[in-house]
Amino acid sequence: MKKYFIYLIILLIPINVYAEDITSSSTILVNDTKNAKITDNNENSYISINTDDVIKIESENIIDGLYIIYEMSSKEGVINANNKTLEVGKNGFLHEYLSLNELGSNNSLTLTYKEDVKIAEIYVLSEGALPEYVEVWNLPCEEADLLLFSTHSDDEQLFFLGLLPTYVAKGAYTQVVYYTNHYDNPKRLHEQLHGLYTVGVRNYPIIGIIPDAYSETLDGAIKNINKANLSVDDAVNFQVEMIRRFNPQVVVGHDEEGEYSHGQHILNTYTLKIALEKSNDSTYHEESYNTYGLWDTPKTYLHLYKENQIVMDYDTPLEYFNGKTAYEVSKEGYSKHNSQQWTWFTKWINGTNNSYTKATEIKTYSPLEFGLYRSLVGEDINKNDMFENLTLRKDIKEEVNEEKDNNNTNENKEETIINEEFIKKYKLEIALSLLAIIIILNLIIKRKKK
Repeated sequence: MKKYFIYLIILLIPINVYAEDITSSSTILVNDTKNAKITDNNENSYISINTDDVIKIESENIIDGLYIIYEMSSKEGVINANNKTLEVGKNGFLHEYLSLNELGSNNSLTLTYKEDVKIAEIYVLSEGALPEYVEVWNLPCEEADLLLFSTHSDDEQLFFLGLLPTYVAKGAYTQVVYYTNHYDNPKRLHEQLHGLYTVGVRNYPIIGIIPDAYSETLDGAIKNINKANLSVDDAVNFQVEMIRRFNPQVVVGHDEEGEYSHGQHILNTYTLKIALEKSNDSTYHEESYNTYGLWDTPKTYLHLYKENQIVMDYDTPLEYFNGKTAYEVSKEGYSKHNSQQWTWFTKWINGTNNSYTKATEIKTYSPLEFGLYRSLVGEDINKNDMFENLTLRKDIKEEVNEEKDNNNTNENKEETIINEEFIKKYKLEIALSLLAIIIILNLIIKRKKK
């Protein structure tokens, strides 16, 4: 008996079922022809798919999901299976996971696109918890607690090291906007997604309008964007639109001097300071005003800003990341930027021979030091948290829901009190009425028996 009882306990223990990558045992054909590039685990190799091409995927197992990596941008398409359809690419995600539950159980499907597209990888997955390499992205925030204007792909892991995992762990709605793009080097687009996902960001980032170009001064950066047929006004308009779109409680920007004097870092903060004032001006950039309305950001911090300084703590273990510190998590995020590991940044973040164990060991361009550049809610007192004097939106929602619950509870209590008072007041009348009903029913029953 004891043996069977133990078996029963074992059966009741929950077991995680992990999805299997069944790509290698599946057949993927493009117009009835195999192409190894879309199954070679290399994001830098790709095939071109035209609108009249048909990708057919078959497997002996049930296909529960697809994970598609595009070369530089996704395009809209359609999956067909079991006489049902599922839209693809509508969110513009470079890395796109597609659950096929809506299509029912199937082991054969076709994939077509409405525009020409380049695909780097297609992974075929069975049912279960997804492998770690699969990134399931959410749409950009509707409203952000934290809006980070990172200049390049990797700055969010370097000079803003620790920032993202710290506030992700606290439940802040976190949105990253890249000032520049890397369309001339698509591998960096993949790296930035891998890095963000590693540090817990799940809302898809926004990619900027400015091509990556090096200079060491503000004037040099302006000349570079002019060469790309862009102006300072274009950059300001972009940032104003982002601020109005995301309604951030806290905006974070680069050092005014560009950390190591990178012109685009300098330009990013130069235009950001203008955008912070213009975002609450109804006469400025009417297109984004008509779409999103106005927004005046409560708090803005700049890296290494000398006034109203705060010092962040990135060396305390975070339960959200299984005891890793924000510094350790950001180091892992930076490690996803494979193309940048040869640079001096790697020694800067890790120390010589990976000797650093704490963020406090980084002495130059310290990622811990920020200054409160602009505030609508007063100065910081504790000087260790960017959300001092603010409440995270999730907590605001919880307070509202709690208030609703309390109101409903109070209403129920009032109804109960009213009912009790009614019973007390008319106790005799109610008793006599019930007695009369019983007598009448009794008479009716006796008559029926006769």
